[in-house]
Amino acid sequence: MSDPGPSLSEIIDELREALEAPDDLDEELRAELRGAAEEILEALDPAHERELSSSLRDRLTNTLERFEKGHPRLTGIIGRVADALSDMGI
Repeated sequence: MSDPGPSLSEIIDELREALEAPDDLDEELRAELRGAAEEILEALDPAHERELSSSLRDRLTNTLERFEKGHPRLTGIIGRVADALSDMGI
């Protein structure tokens, strides 16, 4: 049996932890990523009837491109979030 890897919510938790780490990430970008993480978690919560915006994956991809060289750890995490969303058909 193959390991399916971490769930989307686990990847989001990893992203949130990384965003709390002190580094040179500007506050606007940090806030944008926090907002995306919250939007995803809210949509995954069965108590909410909110659907993920179809443009969320595109926004994450654009954010990824903006800081990919200077923040390799966050780039990897955001890439995994985008891949997980794609696997979900979003």
